Parts: sequence; structure tokens; C-alpha cells
Amino acid sequence: MRSILALAVSVCLLPMPALAETPMGNDVYVMADTTVPSIAMAAWKDGSEVKSEAGADASSAPGDAVTYVAKQVIWPTGRVRMMNFKKDTGGVLHPITDETLLYMLSGTAEVGVGDDIVTIVAGDVVSFPSGALRNAGSASDASIVTWNVPSLTGENTPTHVKGADVEEGGGGAIKLKRYAFPGNSVRAVKLAAGGGTNPNSAKTDSMIYVTGGPMVFYQNGIEFVVDEGDFIREVAGATHNWSIIEDSGFVTTSGLPLDMTDINPDEATDIPPQR
Repeated sequence: MRSILALAVSVCLLPMPALAETPMGNDVYVMADTTVPSIAMAAWKDGSEVKSEAGADASSAPGDAVTYVAKQVIWPTGRVRMMNFKKDTGGVLHPITDETLLYMLSGTAEVGVGDDIVTIVAGDVVSFPSGALRNAGSASDASIVTWNVPSLTGENTPTHVKGADVEEGGGGAIKLKRYAFPGNSVRAVKLAAGGGTNPNSAKTDSMIYVTGGPMVFYQNGIEFVVDEGDFIREVAGATHNWSIIEDSGFVTTSGLPLDMTDINPDEATDIPPQR
């Protein structure tokens, strides 16, 4: 079941060009998976470089190009992109451009981390990747979430955080893995059916990709039923909470708010970034 209120629907249904760089309005909180277009992508090796095309231009890629699909949402404070790669169309190949974070949702790949090429597996996080995402060995299916957000502290250190090294915290209806690295963190959250959270607010934005649902998300008194594949922005200073319908989950990172002076430190519940 999916029920997105008119506020979100009226914006979500607007056509979006391939990998458009136009941000959503500041009053848009949810972009449903069904309203975000799948964009055809193609990538290929040209000597030591990896080149790519998107949308209609992908059809002009060389015959041996790897093809895949992407969905993305540009929020006012950062971009979230979901990429799905298939073994039958060449597996993983994608040049890193302005991505600052990536989370390996499923599969295996290789990517540059500083001076090293590392293998990343499901549950791993990389900050400030470089080079290109590539197959780690033979071609295989993979799903990768990426963000383009600034560091909260100005630290831009390339880091590989292995999911196997991150302990799961929380308990009861909410379990969380926090991948900490210089300048930010990625959180992978699991929520049990029947649970929920109390209303709270934060000093930073959270840019969320939903990995399972359905669940109900409330922000500023508006109710959204969200499900796997949806994109959500928890706005800094806004009151939000969750009600869990079925076992659910999401991955998220933080973005600097548009105007940090608008946040009431007595009402926000997290620690502000140190500038």
C-alpha cells in the first residue's frame, strides 16, 4: 500500500530529465520510487579511462559497454542516487565523478580509496571514493547507493568502513549500524513491525533511501506511507517520527542544513557538527 499526500504527489509527478541537477523544493519530503524515473546508463573503458553516458545518449555507447539503470533525487542539501547493475549486461562499471559516499546494498565491486583499490561487499561504506566502480572479478549483480553531500566538518579523508567491523547497536524494535568516518557517518537502520519512534528533530538533514517497508513517516504533521525504493529527506529542525507497519529498513547520511541558525538547540536531539 502506498499513500503519498498531495503535497508530495504534485511535485513527484513532474517530469524529470535524465539525471537532472534541479533540486526538489524545500517543502518536499518524500519522493516515491514509482515517481522517480529509471535512467538508462552506459559505461565503457577507453584506454585507462572509464567513460559514461546517461538517458538517450546511452544508446550511442560502444557495443561492449556495460549497461545499468539509476534513479536519483536532488534534495536542496545533497543528492542520493541508487544504481542497479546486472551480471547479464556486464556487471559493475561506473566512473566516480562527484560522489562523496557510497553504501554497498548488495553484490561486490572494486573502487579506489585513496591510493588503494579495495573490494567492497554488501554492507560496506566508502567515503570519498575515486576512480571507478568495477567488477571485483567476474561480472555479477550489484546494487549501490551513493550520496553527494559535503563533509560536516571539512574533513575529506577517503575511508573504507567494512560492514563486518561495525557492531549493530540499539535493541528491541530498532537496530542500527553506524559507519563513522572523518566528517560524517552512514547509518543502516532495521525496524521491526509494530515499533515506532518518538517525535524528535535534528541539527542536520538526513537523506534516506528506504530498503524495506512499508512504514509510516511523519514530518511537520504530514503523514507519508513509504516503501522500499523511496527517497526521504528528514529536514533539520523539523519534527519527525516513524510508525512501522512491517519489518523495514533504510540507509542514510547527514547533510548540512540550509540555514543552521534556524535550528533551536533546545529542541534538536542530536549533536551539531563542529565547524
